[in-house]
Amino acid sequence: MSLQSDVIKWQEYLRSERGYSNHTIVSYRHDIEDFISFIKHHKRCDPMLHDIIKMDIHTIRSWLSMRKQSDYAASSISRALSGIKSFYKFIYQVTGESNPAVLLMRSPKKSQIIPKALSFRDVMLAINSSQELKKNHWLAMRDKALLMLIYASGLRISEALSICKKDLKNSDYLIIKGKGGKERIIPLLPDAYHSINEYLSIVPFLLDATDPIFRGEKGNVLSTGVFSRQLIKLRRSIGLPEYTSAHAFRHSFATHLLENGADLRSIQELLGHSDLSTTQRYTKVNLDHLSKSYKSSHPFG
Repeated sequence: MSLQSDVIKWQEYLRSERGYSNHTIVSYRHDIEDFISFIKHHKRCDPMLHDIIKMDIHTIRSWLSMRKQSDYAASSISRALSGIKSFYKFIYQVTGESNPAVLLMRSPKKSQIIPKALSFRDVMLAINSSQELKKNHWLAMRDKALLMLIYASGLRISEALSICKKDLKNSDYLIIKGKGGKERIIPLLPDAYHSINEYLSIVPFLLDATDPIFRGEKGNVLSTGVFSRQLIKLRRSIGLPEYTSAHAFRHSFATHLLENGADLRSIQELLGHSDLSTTQRYTKVNLDHLSKSYKSSHPFG
């Protein structure tokens, strides 16, 4: 069996058994292909599975060092190492052979990225202006519904684009399958529910209960890339900040909840973060707001 066949089987395992998102699987595939290409260049031969299993740790470190010299972010290098470890774990399950040294390698320390949120005014400006860039009414309503949903529920763009008609049978909440296949219940606000149904009433394609509702112009499932490009047009058209993206709307959801008194544990559950430390980044997003709240609430204020 070729090494490529093993990679394909590993990807299918991540999808069907581990519930990894398509985005993660694609990223992992690119990383493993880059790793194999590096070994091919380094060893001057096409590596076989046996070569991968017996790979010395110095070669793997050389590969990671090369990525660092190529200006890959620490988060990308960390993800690449995570993908390689995942592949080695899968191979161990299949063959019983392992490389303990690889599994013990430590990821580079990630620099903490503080998320950037939009103001509520900019959020509403984007939602209400999204229709102006589309001549086709149903596409305009699609973009409005999608932005409304992400901001109202704090969804990742991949989660929002995976929503099917059957997921909307209850008007009060959504059951979302997030990273690692973990499910969480998210309140569905009336404005978002109404906006989605308004879009569904005019979408020109027949959708079954299990079909993702957000569609591209030709009827295919809307991709993150297409929607990202649409947001760039919107951002430039109405003068939104450079960091405006689908993820910025999710950040804005969390930031605005925090500013209005929601506790971090609740926000963690809504965002689907497995670790509270990830959610705690939001305490640094708007220090001015927190400082004012502190001074107005503390007895010494």
